[in-house]
Amino acid sequence: MRRRRRRNKYDKYGIYEIPNYSPRKGKRRKKKKTSLGVVKTFLLLWGIILLIYIVSYGVKYSMKDEAVSLYSEGDYPGAVDLFEEALKPRLPFLNKFDNDIRYYMADCYVNMKEFDLACHQYDMIKLWSDDTEEKADYYENIAYGLLLYNWKDYRQALPILEKAYEDGYGDLVLYVGSCYGQLGDLENMQLYYNVFLQNHELNSFMYAQYASIALDENEMEKALNYIEEGKKLSDQSCIREILFDEIVYYEKLKDYNTAYRKVTDFMSKYPNDAEGRNELDILYTRQSIDKK
Repeated sequence: MRRRRRRNKYDKYGIYEIPNYSPRKGKRRKKKKTSLGVVKTFLLLWGIILLIYIVSYGVKYSMKDEAVSLYSEGDYPGAVDLFEEALKPRLPFLNKFDNDIRYYMADCYVNMKEFDLACHQYDMIKLWSDDTEEKADYYENIAYGLLLYNWKDYRQALPILEKAYEDGYGDLVLYVGSCYGQLGDLENMQLYYNVFLQNHELNSFMYAQYASIALDENEMEKALNYIEEGKKLSDQSCIREILFDEIVYYEKLKDYNTAYRKVTDFMSKYPNDAEGRNELDILYTRQSIDKK
């Protein structure tokens, strides 16, 4: 008896028995993403961003805290290095925090006598501030006055520094007095210096100024006394100026050999000093002729 072929239950018309026939495969429909899946993805991404933000803020805060400790101890170069690191992770919504760091940095630069860098920090504060920073403008003006003083532009520096002193910045009293002294007003210079001497002793800044004025007035014995006494002080904040006055002292005496030795020692301590380099070039020629 012939075995009956078993027909595919889907083969209603027997088409599967046709040679080389293969049915078309239908495309699977992709499942549509539900709104719940989108929400989950969004929350995951937001959580990752928030975690990165929290970690970065923690690093910034820790570096700032350590830098402030160095600032309080007077280690201004070390503090500046850490403050710069604390500013590097730029995070949104932290402009006020970063500007507080920049105020510290600017004050460090003022104490380091890097007044141009202090002015730059105040400019950055104004750039990243949401509103007008009158405080930054005011402090920048003081830093600019000190920069003018460094440039020996005493006439322009005087009104800026004197105004700041009158506003309560007593640390500027010596700069104001020095400006008057450099402009030839010795009476006002001594007036401001006397204010300082009410609570302090003569420091290296004042010895340098007195020596410089004595040299300008050709009071050589008095100048030498200020130079020698200034070199003995424990306060060496203005020793560079005192040593330069010493070079000028021997140059004015036409003792070029001694002056040349002094300027050579000076340049070994301050190799980038422009005034010292100029004196070295001048005295090299003079001491050579003097030797002959």
